[in-house]
Amino acid sequence: MIRLHTAGTPNGRKVSIALEELGLPYETRAWDIGSDEQKSDEFLALNPNHKIPVLEDDGLVVWESGAILLHLSEKYGGLVPSDPAGRMEAIQYAFFQTGGIGPNLGRLAAQLRRPEAERNGEMVEIFLGEVSRLIGVLDRILADGRPYLAREFGIADIMHYPWMKPMLALKAPPLMERKAVVEWLERIDERPAVQRGMAVPA
Repeated sequence: MIRLHTAGTPNGRKVSIALEELGLPYETRAWDIGSDEQKSDEFLALNPNHKIPVLEDDGLVVWESGAILLHLSEKYGGLVPSDPAGRMEAIQYAFFQTGGIGPNLGRLAAQLRRPEAERNGEMVEIFLGEVSRLIGVLDRILADGRPYLAREFGIADIMHYPWMKPMLALKAPPLMERKAVVEWLERIDERPAVQRGMAVPA
């Protein structure tokens, strides 16, 4: 049995979406990161970086969301194109998310969650500018009319979607100005397995 250690965060939902898309049976262990439960000795025995998600799969423990998605695609097939060029394209876009959209949206959101008087205006401006730039990169990739980043739906799309879904729901201006990116997210939004994965943990 596959066990997913997760919480209701974008990184956790990447993995539940992938599991749902692959149709794999799995059980979920939800961790209360609001009370730092992931810093317990029990969790640290799984991941020395005390971050969700973690996947247990037949004795193998994998952490870091991108590594987990690569593991699932390689072991079970799917979510990555089979041809070498397509495979590398999917992997490069997955890494692009972990170094770009993820950390910059995370830092921007951390500032915006603060009371307005406590926000660092310079940091908001920096992170908002970088998020806008990165959305422009996605727009250039999608400009040729491809339905998904690596042309087939897979890890590249899954890595981005849970992070960008709140921007779509809020109709955030930096996103709504990029029609191709909005339409790409809406296509992902309509997938039943994505909807199921986004509801994990219940």
